[in-house]
Amino acid sequence: MIWLQRGFVLIEMMLVVALFGILLAMFMPGYQQQVLSSYRLEATQELQRLAILQQQFYLEQQQYTAALSRLPAPDDSYLTGSGRFRITAILTAQGYLLQAEAVGPQRRDQACQWFRLDQTGRQISSPETDCWRH
Repeated sequence: MIWLQRGFVLIEMMLVVALFGILLAMFMPGYQQQVLSSYRLEATQELQRLAILQQQFYLEQQQYTAALSRLPAPDDSYLTGSGRFRITAILTAQGYLLQAEAVGPQRRDQACQWFRLDQTGRQISSPETDCWRH
């Protein structure tokens, strides 16, 4: 009789583990996508910070710069604090274009691979166009 009760507990435990596994399999992809989309905010905030610094630089030097190291930035091309976006600047005929491109684990975020911000404040993203809205 005791042996039969132990077997019953083992079967119950196996059912609980199986149900937990099924629930985890259902919710994990949504959770991972939520984590990826939360890092988008880091990229957009860094681009906006650099845009302010570009405007300050323009007021002092009467020109924009592609060398982010001339602004209070670590390097001309650098990773954000999480290491998920590479930040670069490009000079254009009209002004500048700041770009944050997904790298490393952030590349799994297929909806928003890069963000761009220009001197007019125009916000661009790709492949989806509404990535600036979180």
